[in-house]
Amino acid sequence: MCLKLVGTPNATKPLAGMCDSTCCPQATHHPCHRPVWAESVRTKQVFIESIGRNHKTEKARLQADLDRDVKVLASIDAAAA
Repeated sequence: MCLKLVGTPNATKPLAGMCDSTCCPQATHHPCHRPVWAESVRTKQVFIESIGRNHKTEKARLQADLDRDVKVLASIDAAAA
C-alpha cells in the first residue's frame, strides 16, 4: 500500500516511514513506539478540547484521528501484556 501511495509500485521493500496499520496488514507497532502514540493521544485530546463549537468538521476529523491513535495504543498494550 505504501509503495502505491508514493508512486513506486516496483520497489522491493516497504517504506517504513509510511507504515499505517489501518491500511496495511504488515504494519506493526511495538512497545518502543508507545511513547510516540501516547503523546499523540494526549496532544489531540488537549487540542480537541480547545476547539470551539463552530468547528464541528475539524473536531470530527481530529476525533477520528484520536480514535485511531487510541486503538493503536491499546493494541500495543495488549501485545505487551
